[in-house]
Amino acid sequence: MTTPDDVAPSDPAAADEPVEQRSATLAWRIAGVIGLVVAAATAWIAWNNYPLGTLDRPGSAFFPLLVAALMAVASVIALIEARGATFGYEPIAWRRFGIAVGMILGGAGLLPVLGFLPVALIGTTGLAILIEGKFHWKIPVTMTLVTFGIWFVFEHLLGIALP
Repeated sequence: MTTPDDVAPSDPAAADEPVEQRSATLAWRIAGVIGLVVAAATAWIAWNNYPLGTLDRPGSAFFPLLVAALMAVASVIALIEARGATFGYEPIAWRRFGIAVGMILGGAGLLPVLGFLPVALIGTTGLAILIEGKFHWKIPVTMTLVTFGIWFVFEHLLGIALP
């Protein structure tokens, strides 16, 4: 018996099997409502507890408010799409999921000790390989460019210190 982790994405036998279609209406509605609640809570906490700043000197509430606004937009889109949404059901790859959760929690714990760059480089590269299901040279190159790009924008352009 094979598990989802054993079947390669490019396996021709796996590609020939029809994927079961299930209704995703309830899942999209739940995701939309939870997203709106989290966005509203994030925006409320940031607005009431942190300075907003200005566009040329953003305060600590600026980016949480921006993320909350984007999350609210995505949640509204999820609620609109919930009307006839379906998805192809495939078994969950629990081993890959557990490894990803461990990497995220480990990265959060190591962030104060090691700092942003090493944790982000290793974490994003590892998670991207897990998501892709195989190693390819483009993954570490892309993740390195993205990580250093984020570091450069925050540290040098915005003057916001990363841990």
